[in-house]
Formats: sequence, C-alpha cells, structure tokens
Amino acid sequence: MSKSELTVSRWLEAHLDRSAGLTTLPRSLVLADVTGDGDHKLVLTDLKFASNERSRLKVYKGTLLTTDQTLPETPSSLITFYTNSYDSKIPAIAVACGTELLIYKNNKPYFKFTVVPLPFSALEQAVWKKLSDESNRDVSSALSDLKSVPFHTLSSRSQNLLSLEVNEISEYINKYSTSEPKKFSPITCMTTLNRSTQDKDAPACPILATEAGQVFILDPQTFAPLHQAVASSNKTTPYIIQTIGVYDVEFRITIASREGYVTLLRRGWLEGKTLFQTTPNIVDMALIPGDGFIMIATTEKLLQCYTKRGSKVWNLKTKYEITCLCVIPLSYINTSLLAVGFRGGSIHLYQGRTLMDVIIGPDTPSAIIFGQLGQEEHVMVIVTMSGALNLKILKRTADFNLNKEDSMSAPIQQAKPLPLPKRSKLFLEQSMRERQNPIDMHQNFQKDLIRLRLLAARAMVQAQSNQTGVGNEKELLKLSAQVLGLGPKFTLNLTLENINIERALIGLNIILHCNPTIYKLSCYLIKVPLIPPNLSYKIEVKVQERDLENVVEENDGATENVKIIRVFASKNGENRPVLAAIITMPPSEVSTLL
Repeated sequence: MSKSELTVSRWLEAHLDRSAGLTTLPRSLVLADVTGDGDHKLVLTDLKFASNERSRLKVYKGTLLTTDQTLPETPSSLITFYTNSYDSKIPAIAVACGTELLIYKNNKPYFKFTVVPLPFSALEQAVWKKLSDESNRDVSSALSDLKSVPFHTLSSRSQNLLSLEVNEISEYINKYSTSEPKKFSPITCMTTLNRSTQDKDAPACPILATEAGQVFILDPQTFAPLHQAVASSNKTTPYIIQTIGVYDVEFRITIASREGYVTLLRRGWLEGKTLFQTTPNIVDMALIPGDGFIMIATTEKLLQCYTKRGSKVWNLKTKYEITCLCVIPLSYINTSLLAVGFRGGSIHLYQGRTLMDVIIGPDTPSAIIFGQLGQEEHVMVIVTMSGALNLKILKRTADFNLNKEDSMSAPIQQAKPLPLPKRSKLFLEQSMRERQNPIDMHQNFQKDLIRLRLLAARAMVQAQSNQTGVGNEKELLKLSAQVLGLGPKFTLNLTLENINIERALIGLNIILHCNPTIYKLSCYLIKVPLIPPNLSYKIEVKVQERDLENVVEENDGATENVKIIRVFASKNGENRPVLAAIITMPPSEVSTLL
C-alpha cells in the first residue's frame, strides 16, 4: 500500500468523549436494536474493580447514555440474541456474572440461568459432614484431610477455609457448616449460534464456556441446556469462543484457551479436538467469514492465520503490541477486513496480510466493534484503555481501492454487474420449500457431495494406476518408463531417480518379467550401480514381439490382457521389492494392419 493511499481519510470523526470513564474489554460490547424500533444502540458493560464500586450495564442511544443498571458481580462477557420468531423483534441481552447468566429484555430483568454445579471429591463431602456435627468436630484432622486433596479440585468454601487465619477458622465453620458445599465454575466467555436459519433476526442459542472447560448450548426459549460438552481433553480454561453455522444443521465452535490451545467442537461431539497450540499467550481471536480462517493475535507481537483445520497459513510480525481484534464485514464490496488494535492508538485494517487502511485513535484501544449504530450502517465503536469512547463512520464512497485492483485484473465487460432477474413465482415456491425442509435438503446435498467425492477418488486411483511414473516414499525412489518404436521391435527406456537429498542408493537390482510367448527381452536382470542423491540412472532394454498369429492361436485371441511388462526394483538380500510397476505395451504396426 502506497503512502499516498494511507493519507486518504475514509472515516468521519462522529464523536469523541474522553471523560466517559469506561472500562470495557473485548466481547463486552454489542450493537443491537434492544427496543425493537429499528434504532440500534450500543450496549456495553463498564467494569469496576474497586471494593466500593459495582460494575454497570450501560445502553447508549447514539452518543447519549439512556440506561445505566448495576450488576451483582464483575461481568466476563456480553451477548444479544433473539429468543423466538413469534414475538416482537426485541432481542435479549445476556450478561455473564460469575456462575450466573443474567438475561434482560426491554432493559428489564427477564431470566436468570445458573451453571450446573460440578461434582467434588467424596473426602471433601465427608469432611464437611463431620464439621456439621459440633459434638464430634475435629478441626485439625479436617484441615489435614482437605490439604490432602488437590487444591484446584476443592470447592470455593474449602479453598477459603484453608486460606484463613487460625483465629478465623472456628467462626467460618460455624457460619457454613449447616449447608452443603457446592462447587461452581464461573462463566469465562460466551457467544451465540443461530438455531435453524442464518437470518439476521432468527432465534439464536446462547453458548457458554466455564472456567472448568464446560461448554453449554442453551435453548433460546426455555434456556435449558440443549447440549453439553468439554472444550478439550487437556486441562484448559476457555478464553474466547466463536461459532460458524446453524445448530439444527451443522456448526463449528472454535475455542481459544488461556493455555494456548485452540480447539474445535462440532455437532454431536462431547469433547473438543485440539487444532493447534501457540507458544505465546493468545491476546484475541477472530474468524473470517467465508474463508473460515482463524486469526490469532499473541503477546509476542504476532498476527497468525490458520485454516479451519489448524494448518498455519502465514505469520505477520507487527511493530507494536496487539490489544484487540475485530472483523469488519463490508457487504457492499463483498469482502471482510480485520481491524487490529495496537498499543499507542493506531488501528490497522488488513485483508489477509495486505494493509488496507490505518486509523489513528485517541489512545490504545481496549475494545473495538463494527456494525450499525442508530440509522448508520457502518460505524466503528472504539473504547480506549483510558476510558474514552470514540465513534467513527465509514464513508459511503470508501472502497479501499479494491475496485481499482479488480479493474486491473479483469476486463471491463466483466466488471459490469449482471442484471438480476425479477422474483418469479417459482423462485418464491423454491424459497418456501427450502425454509420448510432444510434438514432433508442438506442431507440430500451431503449425499450428492459424498457421491461426487467417491467418483473423484475412483478417477484418481485409475489415473494413478495408469501413470508411467511411480515412486516409493519410504525409499525415496522414483521409476519412470518410456516405450519407443512402432513394432514389432521396441525400445524400453527406464529411468531410476534418487529423490533422497542426503543418501545414495546402493545395491539395487531391476527385474523384468513378461509373457515369453509374446515378448523377448534383451535382458531380464539388471544390476544398478550407485545412484548419488538427486541424480538419475537410465536403462535401455530391447523388446522383440514374437509372431502374432501363433500368439493368437495359443491364447485364443486374449493377447490384449497379457501384453504387459512388469518391472520390479529390489535390494540385495531382500525378497520383497521396494518398487513395482506395470508397463502396458502398445500394439505393433503389424497388429494394427491386421
């Protein structure tokens, strides 16, 4: 990208409030029509870590703060989703606070979901049962039994008991000995997954991930768990969770953990599969729509790109530390950019590894989100680490020079948009059928796709069986053959290639076999000399085809099935060949005339 292109401003400065005093983390702010009037608002959580202050849930209409509610605990994540398709189109706001999921509708409390408690050890349960009996209470033996249990498997009550001073233990036991202890795992991250369709206002299932590695998929209407799984077989703590797909058809849940693992969950899986692990800690993760690439930002100033199967595509070293990521979908130019926030205040927009634009913010960005705010469709909301709130509007004429690049690579006729036909009755009926039978249509599509893959695999096997060059990956040896001549005399040229770059081939023999009633060879056993690395050795064999009339009488006309020469490559002292090939001989000029 040229320097002159970077100086062109594609953004309008809409609002900057340095005195907002916001403390917001990524995945703690959303843009949604929370009142159902078509006017999208900014919903965020303002974290407060002081003992005399509480975190708050705030709703902004444009630049004005309209709703400010107190939260019981420090929130970890925030999402919005539609509960059903029958009521008025008002989405629900879900805030994760500790082990509880607080759901709001119309800016009022609507429902509360609590994570299912985890099982704890029988020894801990027996200890608290003994402590509940004041006549037989032995505090010293109870503490020693709790210390024998791994600390991370204990409930929060037992962990607090072991961390108290000696003079505070008796009072703590008297306070909690009458109730049974429970072990809960707090919610660490959340996201949503559409239930049956990809529509913008379709019902979506909330997905929760806990500190213990549990993943819950909730029903959008009853908020009962539809599916429960484990993020990974390893001991991991989910940190970021992203989804692609539809719950009723097929979906992919990508989870990034604090330990550096990135795992995958699919429909019906009870345990996640590890895609890859990064050595540095993960700062943020984003999924690029369409391509399905997984973008990872690490603490070592690296921006990494992986495929959906976990293969690394590229690695980009940045100048500054990365603080957050955000996907910028631009439907009017049919592309998606990745916004990367850096320490110092700059925000870079990338398409792949190509830098498309640079935005200078008031301070280091803490969280970025892009979408519709009010009636404006393309608004970037930036919350900085100093607490400032910054709104930027993308100009309608901004194309990021993509049209220029496309016009250079495609003819002018192809750059013109194709005229779209009007909606016909057949099109509407087909759309209705797709909405009514999505599962059956998807299953039929999968059957056709599997059948196509089977045909492609058969064609590939047939092509490989007919090829003239074959190889052995273990021995790093390749054999190719070429037949010269019109017949009945042929010349067979064999080429042995040593594709090993470190070791030479020694003690190799070539054995040729054919039907003696059809062909006569000049030699049947050839000792191959030493072949150095990355070099080849050529062998020439003369082939004489016998009298065709006698061959036809002896074989009853079945000469086409036996007109082959088999070539075997073996090593000294070994019975099994290291390489085998079948050479189909062409018909001779005499047989063609007959």
